[in-house]
Amino acid sequence: MFLYLFIVIKASLFLITVIFVYHKIKLYKFDGPFAIPLFGNLYTRKAFKTISYIKECREKYGKIFLFWSGLKPMIVVCEPEIVRSILSDTHKFEKGEDYTEKFSFVFGNGLVTSNGDKHKTSKRCLSRFFVKNKIDYYTDTICKMTNQMIEEKLENNLNKPFDIQDFFHILSLRIFGKFSLNIDYSEDKNIKVAEEINQDVKKGSNLIGKHIIMNIPMFPFLESVKKLDKMVKNIDKHISNVIESRKKGENESRDDILNQLIYGDKEDVFHQIRTLLSAGHDTTAFFGCYMVYLLSHNQNIQDKIKKEIREVLNGREKMTNLDIDKMEYCKMVILETLRLYTIIPFITRKCKNDYKIKNTNLVIPKNSTVLIPLTVMNRDVSNWDNPNTFFPERFKDVNGLSIPKKGFLPFGYGMRTCIGNTLAIREAIIMLGSIMQRYRILPDSNFKPKIIAGISLISQNGINVILKKELISQI
Repeated sequence: MFLYLFIVIKASLFLITVIFVYHKIKLYKFDGPFAIPLFGNLYTRKAFKTISYIKECREKYGKIFLFWSGLKPMIVVCEPEIVRSILSDTHKFEKGEDYTEKFSFVFGNGLVTSNGDKHKTSKRCLSRFFVKNKIDYYTDTICKMTNQMIEEKLENNLNKPFDIQDFFHILSLRIFGKFSLNIDYSEDKNIKVAEEINQDVKKGSNLIGKHIIMNIPMFPFLESVKKLDKMVKNIDKHISNVIESRKKGENESRDDILNQLIYGDKEDVFHQIRTLLSAGHDTTAFFGCYMVYLLSHNQNIQDKIKKEIREVLNGREKMTNLDIDKMEYCKMVILETLRLYTIIPFITRKCKNDYKIKNTNLVIPKNSTVLIPLTVMNRDVSNWDNPNTFFPERFKDVNGLSIPKKGFLPFGYGMRTCIGNTLAIREAIIMLGSIMQRYRILPDSNFKPKIIAGISLISQNGINVILKKELISQI
């Protein structure tokens, strides 16, 4: 028995070494930190702090280098021009195993994880709900929900350190639930399930992120996979109840995403709704948290926001679509927050055919994984002046929501650009404007966020700030 076990272990180690050497030879032209079989770069504790480790490697090895996540080599690309080429060329690059095997454990074959014709069909089906005139229709609803949430969560937590994370997560879920499913998560019967979804999505993002960065297979016996499976079943149970209610004529809507999907393929309905419900609120919520945190340490920027709101609203409290379109400085603050705290820190792609990198002697071999560290690019000194400084004015003359030449792509690029970008910006301006009309945000001097990279950029210890009453009408 022991001899048999010894032979199996020895054979496995030999096979692992052969695979490692094969990849080393195949990718010999790519520089990078020292790696060893099985562990890759993960033999050092520094590599587990992925963002800082990739940043350190970028400074040492340049804008293209090799990072080993265990036995899996990833070609890290930080050069904006090459990144744009990779993300826009869907014939040569697609979403690989990270999406089709790991993300898909939660999202199925929905909009985020699908490739090819399936993705095109899904995007064509859903895009019409995210155009500006559709979102304009919901502005008043978003304003009302934000004001209600302020009364519930913020008014009773003034003048003391307060974790504002739940405020943004529950508010974002309520907004997206109403927008996509016509569900009111503030109703007594839905409050508990909303809190469960909120917690499951936050935990799930962290777990999936670990499986991707550490190259951990989705073995069903792993505790993390068991937790994810339980989360998926909980969300699917809720989706099933929502679908049944709609089919019975309850919770009807004139035209929403649920109506579009409900009579299609049953599996696809669950995949799409699970994807949208999770991704549709989680990213907006984390972004709101980081925006408030940055503002708490920058009182002068709060003054500028308040000044703009006063001038635009001219004594009114309620924001209209026209008001929101005029809030240019608020938009700058939002984009600068997305630069400093890149909500989707990494993107991966699988190379479908050998790809020659322009102006180099490097070729990305077929079936290789490319890692694009957006969070590192957004603080790269070669792309930005004073990259660690919160300076919204750097976006003053920017049209749109990205700066492709600098690699600032907060909502992706090309065919895979996030369809929810307009809704996300609308929510952010309303949330920001509503808070700034009522409060001064102060820092908690004893707090510092513990940032980790999951699917989203997560703060493990929440986001603490202090809110002080400061009505904009009285300034």
